[in-house]
Parts: sequence; structure tokens; C-alpha cells
Amino acid sequence: MSGLVVRKVTGLALVQDLGRLGFAAQGVPRGGALDRSALATANAAAGNDAGAAAIEITGRLVVSAESELVVATERGDRRALAAGEELTIEPDPTRRVRYLAVLGGIDVPVVLGSRSTLAVAGLGGHEGRALRAGDRLEVTRAPAHPRVSMLTRLGGPIRVVPGPDDEALGAVALESLMRQVWRVDPQSDRSGTRLSGSPIARSLLADALPSSPMVVGAIQVPAGGMPIVLGPDGPTTGGYPLIGVIASADLDRFHALPLGTEVRFALFS
Repeated sequence: MSGLVVRKVTGLALVQDLGRLGFAAQGVPRGGALDRSALATANAAAGNDAGAAAIEITGRLVVSAESELVVATERGDRRALAAGEELTIEPDPTRRVRYLAVLGGIDVPVVLGSRSTLAVAGLGGHEGRALRAGDRLEVTRAPAHPRVSMLTRLGGPIRVVPGPDDEALGAVALESLMRQVWRVDPQSDRSGTRLSGSPIARSLLADALPSSPMVVGAIQVPAGGMPIVLGPDGPTTGGYPLIGVIASADLDRFHALPLGTEVRFALFS
């Protein structure tokens, strides 16, 4: 047998890859890794392709190897586990999520073109749910081809492309988003990251906007004025006005921010 056994989970652990594309029209979100760059880095260190299925961890995870395995994390480290050896992945105060990749990748069924877990729909991953103690994950045996990840993270504010509803919200709304320091609300999840700060005032036009398609990184402004940034498990359509969309180059950096930390935005140019 070749696999990992989950010994303990404190928090949330999910099997994730780069997600499933092409099903938004049927109401199935992209899903996949919250921080795609971190997943790719862990996979590169392990010797996998960037999109191999790995474990996304929010909190603490303890696993053991059934046989000798090679594993790596988003830090780019790589190590061999002997049969029966345990490994503990501790939380990182500088990151919202961590990743544990295994050489060959986690072998769970492919559902709609992806092994990623969409827990809100009970779809994909390990039985469509979060991992818990006692779960066994099969690992695909594959030849090693370790590579160095070329992914980089730029510092500074998170860049935002305005619109499509910024005019309906009003110029003051966009200025309010950019000028203040926001905090990543602890109530955030994979569907959406909530921001806390001074509420954004909305014009009356914003309440009359029709429902529209949504994408990962879209910044909604609900009636209360506190923005929500849609995550990979977020809805494919929505009725809240969109003040902007986080630039794709900064999306992973945003999703890497730990809960409770501060974040600033700037216009993308």
C-alpha cells in the first residue's frame, strides 16, 4: 500500500488541485486551491506538476506514511518519510493556508475534470468533504522530477481593476475602498473573504442592479457596506454590486493573508 493516513486535524484540511473550469454556467464554481501559487510551489518541491492534488491546511495537520514517501510544503522544503513515520504541519502565522504535497499526487477520483474538494456541494476530493482523523489517502507512484518554482510574490497594496459597477456605486465608494486600511475578517471562508473597516456608502442606483456573473477575486459591496472578496468556492452569479476585481497577479497574495491582518488596495495600472 502507498498512502497517507490522517491522524489528527485541528481546523480544516481539504484535498485541492487547481480547480475545475468550464462549469460556471451550470452553477459549479472553479474551486481548487485558495492560494494557487503556494500549491504550485509545494508541488514543484515534491517533484509534481503544478496542478497535482495536495492537501490544503487551515490549522494543524498530523499524517503518517504507510510506506516510504516524498513530501514537500509551500515553503519549498522536501523530505522523505519512512513507513510509519508521522509528520505534523503546524499553522504559519504569516499565511492563511498551507499545503502538503506528496510525490505523485493525492489519488482521489476525478470529478468534472478535477480532484479538488467543493465541500459546499459535497463534490470531489475525499468523499466530497473535509479530511478527518482516520482517513486514508492513496498516493500515485510517479518518477521524481523536482523543479524550482519560479513563482514570485510582489509586495505592496493589492491591485484592483475597477468595475463593472463602480459608477453605479459612486466615485466616493471607490475612493473609500482605496484610501482606508481594511482587515481580513475572521469570519471569512473559501467562498468569500470578508473585510472589516468603515462601511462603503452605496448610491441608490446600486440597489437596482441585476444579478450578474461572478469571478474569483470579485469585490462585492452588500447593503451593509462591508466588502466581500469572492473565493474559489464562491457563487457563480450574484446580485451585490461589484466595485472591482483583484488583479489576477495579486489574487494569491491576497488569499495568503492571515485572518485578522491588515490589507490595502490600489488601482491597477
